Amino acid sequence: MIDRLTTYFAHRLAPRADVRVLSLTRMSEGFSQETFRVQLASRDGDREQTATYVLRRQPVAGLLEPYDTEPEFRVLAALAATPVRAPRVYWYERDPTILERPFYVMELVAGTVPLPVMVDGKPVFTDAERARLGEDFVANLAALHAVDWRGVGLDFLEVPERGVAAATRELARWEGYIARADGPPRPILTDAVLWLRRALPAADAITLVHGDYRTGNFLVDGGRIAAVLDWEMVHLGDPMEDLGWACMALWRGESPHMCHLLERERLYARYEELSGRRVDPTRVHFYEVLATVKMAAIMLTGLHAFREGRTRDLRMALFDHQWAYIAAAIAQARGLL
Repeated sequence: MIDRLTTYFAHRLAPRADVRVLSLTRMSEGFSQETFRVQLASRDGDREQTATYVLRRQPVAGLLEPYDTEPEFRVLAALAATPVRAPRVYWYERDPTILERPFYVMELVAGTVPLPVMVDGKPVFTDAERARLGEDFVANLAALHAVDWRGVGLDFLEVPERGVAAATRELARWEGYIARADGPPRPILTDAVLWLRRALPAADAITLVHGDYRTGNFLVDGGRIAAVLDWEMVHLGDPMEDLGWACMALWRGESPHMCHLLERERLYARYEELSGRRVDPTRVHFYEVLATVKMAAIMLTGLHAFREGRTRDLRMALFDHQWAYIAAAIAQARGLL
């Protein structure tokens, strides 16, 4: 693998000479794409240079089958011309002789991924940190939803019409995942799906939607959000979908702050101020319920892949023991708890 990567980067970095892979490290963050940190050395004339890249490879099996990393790469490439804080991407590669499966290379953004857990009974975020990150969180979401997706060439993504098309498509997508996971009956999940079918809301706009916008999917550097990560579920849809996902109880536990950052009222108010869009609580609630169904579908897909022997990632096996937690989240979103 090192030899093939050395040849690949030598080609990509030409006319630099003496390109060498100094280290290749599998990064443990994330559940879907295989992510590696690649440190390189090369010569530019008489100057020795080192650089570090991130390589994301399409997995064989996992949470979001069937995988296709190319749309994610193309979206990130397009976002370079916008104010959205996202990593810069460099190259996309389909040739299976290099790493067997498609991959792309992007910059290594400085920072850490904050995980909002409790330490000694105290929140990880101080009030000041939460205020700064919360403002960045909403501002970046507003910037994302303001992207002229046609203007930057993202109309290759499926474009739903206004009305219920966006909600209908997303519900059908995740129902498909649940059906393919082929598990035992789960009444609370069935109840939620039936409710969603009856409650399909009409979108008043179609925007770029991240699909997994939350704490844990952005890098923080110097107390500010440096880049939003994990764009595997990016698509065009109702902007209220990202708000519903961010408001899901799974991301806040017992905290009154959405994603441990802002209270719901503050999130809505700042989003309206920064985006110029009106928040529709009814649509947000629909997508909040859909978010719990989506999480269930993702977990069941990973569990199914593990049981079939298509992945050895033991984290997928743990999903079977976490079902009660997901079921409670579905019931809470539905107002049954």
